[in-house]
Amino acid sequence: MTEKRSWTGNIIAAFAAFLAVNGFNLLYQIRGESTMLSNSVLGMAVFGAFLYLGVRFFASHVSGRLILFSLAGGLLFAAMTAFGFSLNYTDTIWNSYVFPAVLCLTPFFGICTGFGLRGLTRQKPDRAAGAKGEEAGDLKHGASGLSRSPAGWLSGLSDRRFYLLCAGILFLSWVPVLLAAWPGIFSYDSGWQLAAFVDGDVTGHHPILHTALLGVTRMLGHALAGSGQAGNQAGALLYSLVQMLAMAALYAEVCLFLRQRKVPRWLLVGTALFLGFHPVNGLMALCATKDSLFTAVFAVFIVQLFRMAEDKEAFFASWKRQALFCVNVFFLFALRNNGFHTFLLCAPFLIFVFRRFWKKTLLLILICLGLYGIYNGPVYSALDIEKSDPREMCSVLMQSAARVYNLDYLGLTEEEKEAFLSIIDEEGLESYLSRFADPVKAYFHGEKFAEDPWPFLRAWLSAGMRHKKIYIDSFLANTFGYWYPGNSIEDTENGRDYFEYYCKDFREDVDVEMESKLPALSEFYRRIGNEASFQKVPVVAAAFNLGVYTWLWIFACLLAFYGKQWKRALVLVPFGAYFLTNLLGPVVKMRYHYPFIACAPLLLYLMWTVWKEAGGRESGPENGNLESGRLEGSGPKMEHHKRRTYVWIR
Repeated sequence: MTEKRSWTGNIIAAFAAFLAVNGFNLLYQIRGESTMLSNSVLGMAVFGAFLYLGVRFFASHVSGRLILFSLAGGLLFAAMTAFGFSLNYTDTIWNSYVFPAVLCLTPFFGICTGFGLRGLTRQKPDRAAGAKGEEAGDLKHGASGLSRSPAGWLSGLSDRRFYLLCAGILFLSWVPVLLAAWPGIFSYDSGWQLAAFVDGDVTGHHPILHTALLGVTRMLGHALAGSGQAGNQAGALLYSLVQMLAMAALYAEVCLFLRQRKVPRWLLVGTALFLGFHPVNGLMALCATKDSLFTAVFAVFIVQLFRMAEDKEAFFASWKRQALFCVNVFFLFALRNNGFHTFLLCAPFLIFVFRRFWKKTLLLILICLGLYGIYNGPVYSALDIEKSDPREMCSVLMQSAARVYNLDYLGLTEEEKEAFLSIIDEEGLESYLSRFADPVKAYFHGEKFAEDPWPFLRAWLSAGMRHKKIYIDSFLANTFGYWYPGNSIEDTENGRDYFEYYCKDFREDVDVEMESKLPALSEFYRRIGNEASFQKVPVVAAAFNLGVYTWLWIFACLLAFYGKQWKRALVLVPFGAYFLTNLLGPVVKMRYHYPFIACAPLLLYLMWTVWKEAGGRESGPENGNLESGRLEGSGPKMEHHKRRTYVWIR
């Protein structure tokens, strides 16, 4: 029976490898060209590598549950690959090669997904044999061999000193970036916010707390260095230092959390190096955009959820922890408008996961929402802050309307055209760009839409019923950069805009000039931000790709559910909620997706905990549940297995 199963697995592996090679070849047919895989030695080498992977996967038992999760992940990853590739080159997914490519690639991506799921939720055979010998060591060190003290040379430090050390290291690691971009990177919306503060015309379009921070540091700069450009430069430097200090303090909390959880050295040290020296983190620490501080607050929010999920009794017994949670959530609201929507979507999951403490959980949620209501209501009114119009939330509507207006004008009825033109000027509809909603948004009458949206919405729905494919293309083309792990950065007249590494000219009295103290390093960062030079280096480019971090989160979701980590899965919900708000946005930008990048170490921590707690299993989660104590089999053998598992996971 075993030999028959082995042969069956090998045949499936060979077929999956053959389909995968042809699937990648089909993608290149979309561009009207063949690949080296179609008829070359390289094609055979790739086939051999895929075959080896498949044979290794089917060499061990493959349960029905593993197949289900593997195929679900495989189909999703294959669709994102094929759709993204087609959108990148043809601006549509309705190409004759796309869906066959999805079908061909699904088995290969499924095998890769299954490999990861099974590898992280089962004990290796050699570990099973040596588990007895490690029990004494596990007890001596208070953890399994793979989770012993992460860094012996830091074990003598108290939590407070370790926290200060991490904060100091992170701050110092960004000092070279500050010198390269002296006195800071004032691009994106910072000029607009500074001008609004100076003119006393602050609106809710941008977070007023962040606008105030920009304005106050400018005022202090003028007080220290005088008015004019010198004051602007001094104010910019003050802002950069304040943001660096704040982000270093918040990211140090992430490092402290990982240390308290006794993660392995590679994860703890790797997190500190990643947060300190990955170019994206350094650039965002110096960039005067709301997304930088918001992301650091978001990371601490994820840490808070981990602490709640892993020790809910301690959290709900401490009013200090609950107060800190409310403060954390408030800044989530205050630093980005979609922070509120992110938390609101998380609220039902919080109540469900902590249903044992549902009254306290509901009270916490109401307090957080009450703080938002006070901030967005009486505070706005007292400061005479005008709330933002709904244009930002209507990007999907306006983009799909503009696309169908341009691609099938004759297919629209007169009533539909009239409804569209009543809200969006014709010049705006004709300026449609598939990956960038701002040209259309500039001509969108948000106040008129807010007063009576129904005529526009009825026209939009009726047109959509006849133009489903155009609407789907419109949505996917405007968002695929977030989930496609390939080259999705479009060439523009300003270069390949991955990150705006310059100080944008807005108005002379608020402009900041970049005066680099390290020109060579500044040129290095300029090429990364404005030219996406990292794309010339394979493998390294993946560390900058937005889709890669989305895939990491998706795999973490699959792993959490496959490994039955129901409570820890709660920390994945804010990622999903925030991701949904991004999909409704006007454009794909690295800064919008920055929370996924900065929180990647926390996703790895989740994967590590799943692997660690599965360490005592002889097989995957489909054969047992550690939390409930149910395992296959019975009698003395099972009892011995359960005792050994308890030692392994402490």
